[in-house]
Amino acid sequence: MNFFSSSSLFHFLLVLTICICCVNLVYTTPVKIGKGYRLIAIEESPDGGLIGHLKVKKKNNIYGPDIPYLQLYVKHETDNRLRIQITDAEKERWEVPYNLLPREKAPLLKQTIGVSRKNNPFPLGVSEYSGNELIFSFTTDPFGFSVKRKSNGQTLFNSSSDDSDPYNNLVFKDQYLEISTKLPKDASLYGLGENTQPHGIKIYPNDPYTLYTTDQSAINLNMDLYGSHPMYMDLRNLNGEGYAHAVLLLNSNGMDVFYRGNSLTYKVIGGILDFYFFAGPTPLAVVDQYTEFIGRPAPMPYWSLGKFSYNFLPYLFHFN
Repeated sequence: MNFFSSSSLFHFLLVLTICICCVNLVYTTPVKIGKGYRLIAIEESPDGGLIGHLKVKKKNNIYGPDIPYLQLYVKHETDNRLRIQITDAEKERWEVPYNLLPREKAPLLKQTIGVSRKNNPFPLGVSEYSGNELIFSFTTDPFGFSVKRKSNGQTLFNSSSDDSDPYNNLVFKDQYLEISTKLPKDASLYGLGENTQPHGIKIYPNDPYTLYTTDQSAINLNMDLYGSHPMYMDLRNLNGEGYAHAVLLLNSNGMDVFYRGNSLTYKVIGGILDFYFFAGPTPLAVVDQYTEFIGRPAPMPYWSLGKFSYNFLPYLFHFN
């Protein structure tokens, strides 16, 4: 029996095409949420880093109310590792436990906003904080920051908003955090596991990257799996030479990461923004710096390198 006439079939296919296009448009088109934050104070922290305070520019209730005041903490922890942390300035929020991943603790939250900057070596007019290989710089209104490589001037991360990308504003709510970075179109990104992707570990524009640790099988594509590794490695070519760096967002909450070819956006449902930048400059150096921070892989037992039934028994009974 013919359920569709040619006219009905045409209209059905037309509606289906429009729905698919609308879904794709919703996924790829950014939505502006608020006007971001303004940096109102910054000073040197007791451990030699920077500590600053941010104030929301204009409150809105999209995805809940904005957290009005944020604390910014920046520290060159090693010659090749830079940490940038943004959290609620008045209340503690969930972080990856320090006993699970040992690391330096940020300064305690300050109870006063806009602290005195008398004799402060980092007034608001100074917008750069340089380390051995990485440089942190910022804009005050709206607040944004960038990370540059000192040796060749490459911008590795840039969250600043401008006329070319007016959607790139910091959003910080109780259950929704958003931050974006501009990227060159020739950058090659790898990582953001664990999930099943048709292209393997290489990150492709407009593919969904969800990190939610649902512990499901890897049968289907575009599914989040057991672990959460919000880290990507960025490989670039400059004047015929290759350079690599990595960006880790140390956050264990569920998140979507959207890569559009010239930008990358994090949308997280809790916790804090705690970024670690690893300077490389080679992929091997990136892996070494990253595993130095999170911990080296544990060596595999000898018996697991071969067939279990043939190799386990000799090692089990070879004690003499």
